[in-house]
Amino acid sequence: MEQLGMIGLPAAIIIFIIVYNAFNRAKSKKRLEEYLRVSYGKPRSDFEEQNDRLGDIETLYLTQKPHKQEHETVDDITWEDLGMDDIFMLINHTDSFAGEQHLYSRLHDLSRDDSDEFEEKIEFFDKNENLRHKVRTTLFRLGKRVINYDIPLQIQNITSYRLPCRKVYYGLCAMTVILGIAAAVTRLPAFIAAFVGIYVVGLTVHSIVKARHDMNIRSLFALGRMLGAALTISGITGKFGEDIRDDLRSMEKAAKRSAYMESKNAVDNADQFSMFTAYLLGPFMIDFIIYDRIISDINRRNEECRRVYDFLGSIDCAIAVGSFRRSMKVWCVPETAKGDAPKIKGLVHPAIPNAVPNDLEYERPMMITGSNASGKSTYIKTAAINLILAQTIHTCTAESAEVPQCCVMTSMAVRDDIISGESYYIREIRYLKRMIELCREDRLLFLAIDEILKGTNTRERIAASKAILEHLEKKRCILMIATHDLELAKDFDGRFDNRHFSEVIGTDDVIFDYTMHDGISTTSNAIKLLKATGFPEDIVAMAERAVGG
Repeated sequence: MEQLGMIGLPAAIIIFIIVYNAFNRAKSKKRLEEYLRVSYGKPRSDFEEQNDRLGDIETLYLTQKPHKQEHETVDDITWEDLGMDDIFMLINHTDSFAGEQHLYSRLHDLSRDDSDEFEEKIEFFDKNENLRHKVRTTLFRLGKRVINYDIPLQIQNITSYRLPCRKVYYGLCAMTVILGIAAAVTRLPAFIAAFVGIYVVGLTVHSIVKARHDMNIRSLFALGRMLGAALTISGITGKFGEDIRDDLRSMEKAAKRSAYMESKNAVDNADQFSMFTAYLLGPFMIDFIIYDRIISDINRRNEECRRVYDFLGSIDCAIAVGSFRRSMKVWCVPETAKGDAPKIKGLVHPAIPNAVPNDLEYERPMMITGSNASGKSTYIKTAAINLILAQTIHTCTAESAEVPQCCVMTSMAVRDDIISGESYYIREIRYLKRMIELCREDRLLFLAIDEILKGTNTRERIAASKAILEHLEKKRCILMIATHDLELAKDFDGRFDNRHFSEVIGTDDVIFDYTMHDGISTTSNAIKLLKATGFPEDIVAMAERAVGG
């Protein structure tokens, strides 16, 4: 009985641990299922976390950027002008690092020709909730660990991840095995001493190399997980996984080897006995040899690995766009315009809650005037953002849209650059020059300019602005200018479409309707805004007297 009691207690502890772990797994699974159910179509709120990851997220884009021509991408100036990081974070409903990187890169790429296929993926996952949950479960488990975002660099520069003196590990393994067998069979002191010596050397080498290169070894686990996740998802997604299956089969060995290494590393860190086992086997260099074989596999099948990564990212991205659409009050799938002119009804800025809709029906260059804060700059930003979204994620925040294929460039948020010593005006003319240089008949450009040449004096600003706009008027471009210069608007009246935003000025405040109207603005509100924001009365009165108010 006493013996049975001694056996029963450990058995009870083991059973309790098994049941407890099973309970926790079931609880975690239920939480994940609930998250997947409620999160689809819900607006994102983790902007701070996303912002912290942006430097890692852009890695894929930076590896692809050198292979694109300037007019095929949203350049850095335009991206910053339009606040596209914020737009990305609004759309980023992804579950994995691969999806995040694919979405970020996709939003830069104006040359993609897969809009029909991408739309088919979005609709497929939007309508098939059960399949979407299965895919998202795999993607969620793949996760967004910081170390994972280096995979595009790993694929691109895989040979640089090789361990130094890699042939030495194969030699040490062979010598350790041979001498171990010889010592065990012969039991001769010479062979035993040789085995002990090579074992100590191997243990020392293994410890040093693993300490120095552990991060690279661990980073390869993510690549293996990515291949494994892609293999699982390709079996769920039906026809969307067909094109990638041959690539996945060719990468299967690398995935299995990486999975083995990851499971071994998990064991290495589990308990003291497992760590002892790892040290016992370390001198045989098995993990280093497998690591080297994985790198060789990926190096031989580099393009296949890129395609697998793109496949996984595109699936996650398509589901994220479907979720983003459901989170928006207004959205549409754009049609391709027959000519060069965009036509958008009920256009709103995606990041402005309860935004006032406006139409865009482009026939000729548009000159938009209006008072401060009336909405003219926001309008041209909204138009530019929607032209980008239409061409990259096949989505517009509008009631309906017809959008041509075009490059999108802006000159808006110009600042002095203290480090380079460039003044506001120098930077602005550089921004404008890049637009002029890209104007060609074989490509269409959308050009948005806010307050053209405001960094110089009035006389020269008007003269230079006229010259630039007359030059661009003759080019193949969709041209939109926001300006306070009524003189400039009057000079181009009849040649440009003059539109304006206005406000209702009360005794103590200014009320904006944020609606675009025909014609040139006839109001101004700079002094009224001083009063509305609480400036001292003597300043307001002096300003009003100066303008004859």
